[in-house]
Amino acid sequence: MNGSLDYTAFGLCVRSSIPLPLGPACGAAHREPDVTVRIGEAPALPPSLPGKGEFWQMTPGAFWFTVDDVARYHVAEGRRILVEPRGGSRHDMGVFLVRSGFAALLLQRGVVPFHASAIATDAGAVLFAGCSGAGKSSLLAALVERGHTMLADDLTGVIGRDGRAIALPAFPNIGLWADALDALDWRQRAGERVREPLEKFLAPVVRFRDEPLAVRAFHVLEPGPEITVGKAPSQAALELLCRHTYRRRFLPGSGQRATHFRTVAHMANRLPVFRVTRPAYPFLIDALADRVEAGLATLS
Repeated sequence: MNGSLDYTAFGLCVRSSIPLPLGPACGAAHREPDVTVRIGEAPALPPSLPGKGEFWQMTPGAFWFTVDDVARYHVAEGRRILVEPRGGSRHDMGVFLVRSGFAALLLQRGVVPFHASAIATDAGAVLFAGCSGAGKSSLLAALVERGHTMLADDLTGVIGRDGRAIALPAFPNIGLWADALDALDWRQRAGERVREPLEKFLAPVVRFRDEPLAVRAFHVLEPGPEITVGKAPSQAALELLCRHTYRRRFLPGSGQRATHFRTVAHMANRLPVFRVTRPAYPFLIDALADRVEAGLATLS
């Protein structure tokens, strides 16, 4: 594609005709891309759809979604993404693509997308899942500030391989709201806004692992009156892993439910899954990072 940019994300070389908020281009023009993103007309919907929501439709191997006044997207076979402009800037088209679009693309490739951030430790990858606003990105940034290495922010792909759950590196940017930047004293690190007029910014990270890593532990961040950390039993762990699968409503139409269940069941049975509570206000990010770091020291 003329005028295209190359990126790496989730272990894939992505060649795109629109800019994507994935950090520096990987400079992988010497290799064939794993995924291509280009401007084009999305194909018509088939008459029967096993998966459907208000703004998205899915069949095994194909996914459509629409963002009003921005674009309509078509993701096919885990390899090709068409972006049909509908009034949005190229920046906005790229912003919406790298969440729902990449979650569907990972599913098509047999990768489980978790709504989680992740760090790389000597013991393995440690994931921090939670609903929007749970503090995943802020905790990730606090741990990076303390010398830990980033693996992914907000969307972490995990694939079953050789009897292990393997976390894939995403891209070296953390999306942080303005109040989190202030709490972390990261204002000087903030780059471009995620999208106008949101007070959310991309903060580039230098300490980033760009190779896959076996998952060692999974944490779920939840609101609570105080900071606590407790290990979930296997059945509760399975429910938590399913609940925090990113865009889990895509699963019924994806054709990947069996692959998803094998991966999350393996993780629930073989890996520690912790419930972490913390007050919504004040956030107590330093105290939360202290408690999490103490737990990390016990992993081997």
